[in-house]
Amino acid sequence: MPVAFVVSALLSTWVLASARRRFKLPYAFGLAIGTLFLPVIVFPIYLVLMLWYKSSGPTPRWRFALPLVYGTIAVAAIVTLY
Repeated sequence: MPVAFVVSALLSTWVLASARRRFKLPYAFGLAIGTLFLPVIVFPIYLVLMLWYKSSGPTPRWRFALPLVYGTIAVAAIVTLY
């Protein structure tokens, strides 16, 4: 069971890194947190949204810094809880 939580955290981190190019930051965080807690429901919805929304403007600076911090915190929280 803890392996599923870690996979969910890694998938959520990938969603945050990818969603930052297409959506505003609050929406990207919403999708990432939704993927963390309900990956079977939110991740397919995100994949469908990726087909409709194209990249919005230039790639954000430090594109991977925020997702790496988020992923580190999510995995560390899961590991400390189990």
